[in-house]
Amino acid sequence: MIPLAIITAFLGTIITLFFNSLVNAWNKLEGETKNDYATSIQIFVKEIKKNFVDKPTKRRTKEPDDFEGSSDEVKAWCERMTLFFQSNDISKEWERIKIALGKIKGGKENWAQQ
Repeated sequence: MIPLAIITAFLGTIITLFFNSLVNAWNKLEGETKNDYATSIQIFVKEIKKNFVDKPTKRRTKEPDDFEGSSDEVKAWCERMTLFFQSNDISKEWERIKIALGKIKGGKENWAQQ
């Protein structure tokens, strides 16, 4: 298996070469041509951004019940949350954390400190 450091260095080199050639080509452009390309690039970037903005998604399965803090229920609740994430294709860790934190409501036991 190729070490991550080598893959990262390789990709960094490829990206650098690409942007260097892009800058050289850009510097050769003049006047209206440069403005036309700039406008086209702005439109292109705007279209790409549309695909990366977090959009509310329709859930395929219902969210599990809130976790109320019972130490007896921790494992089962975590398993239900994992199934919910998998069945709804929720793979971004930050999104999973936000959803899970919103489902934790406390309870009488302070199981987190035990």
